[in-house]
Amino acid sequence: MEVFNISLCYNRTVETKGKREPEEALYESIREFLHSKFSARFGDCHLEITASGRFEETLKKAVRHDIIFAFLGKKASPDLAGFTQDESGIKDFITVEIKPGKITLQDIYQAKLYGDLFSAKYALLISPQPVPEEIRRLQQNLFILYRFMSGWYVYIGQWQDELSNEVIENSWFPESPF
Repeated sequence: MEVFNISLCYNRTVETKGKREPEEALYESIREFLHSKFSARFGDCHLEITASGRFEETLKKAVRHDIIFAFLGKKASPDLAGFTQDESGIKDFITVEIKPGKITLQDIYQAKLYGDLFSAKYALLISPQPVPEEIRRLQQNLFILYRFMSGWYVYIGQWQDELSNEVIENSWFPESPF
């Protein structure tokens, strides 16, 4: 019996202006936005699209515990992964899950899983939908976004595409990672 199956099937389409587009259509614009935010705040940033299970050598070399790659693949990888660095080297890891619809509890645990595997200080979960009230209440009562092993959070942001291509600044929950 499998206790936790990270290869569950997700609906990987997002609705924009009545059209359904693949989730993958958001990867590059979200990667560019986050890269610029992390670079502006922390200096140098490396952030790549990893949803297909392929990781660039730059990221592989940066990960201290490369055993995690044995558990990741096409069906179970964060959509984006990377790190910030300064003159002394790698500073913090970043994982990002992008969901096309309403955030679910399962989405949060998937984002936590990738954050924990990479020991990522920044585990982000981004959706074009606002954070559901049920998730806000769960966080208020059970701290579901808190990652107990590290003391860090899963940060949820609402993506606004079309004209602005950014996470709505005041949408970050429970707080902004920046």
